[in-house]
Amino acid sequence: MTHESLEKNIEISAVRLIKLAEERSWNKISHHMTFIISDCNEFKGENFGEIRKSRWKINRYKIPQPLDQVIGVLKNEYEDLYDVNLYVFKALRKETVIEIQYYRKSNLNPDYFEKIKDNQPMFHSKITLPGYALDGAKFDINRESGGGPRHYWNLFLYEFKYRRMMKKMEK
Repeated sequence: MTHESLEKNIEISAVRLIKLAEERSWNKISHHMTFIISDCNEFKGENFGEIRKSRWKINRYKIPQPLDQVIGVLKNEYEDLYDVNLYVFKALRKETVIEIQYYRKSNLNPDYFEKIKDNQPMFHSKITLPGYALDGAKFDINRESGGGPRHYWNLFLYEFKYRRMMKKMEK
């Protein structure tokens, strides 16, 4: 990958993400995409749950922009990009807001940095699955940004089943 193909790689990853979201969630996913960009160091927390909450609090105030505007930020950081992850931040009827989250090489352990300093950035399209969707069940893609009653009901049922299963295993 080169500096020039950065935008193309983001576009390909975004299309993959939309496809993945359509397959796994019950939401209607718009193909009109806008983007927000995040440096992974923006988010604070001791565990995944705290980091997720921090991420949501920070990202909800960001103004979604077209791809060509966020590409400028990534091009400025290109030499230091290690990993670029795309997530669905929010799926609305008329647009899907995609978060582009990047990790810097310079933030890595110095020994590991020496191994990867000349590597090209990696690109990933990701969705986080709630526990109840691990078996292939569809879920609310917007659950991290508010969710809805159906998500909370499925979460309640999952917790109930999980606790029953754990009690059976203890016997």
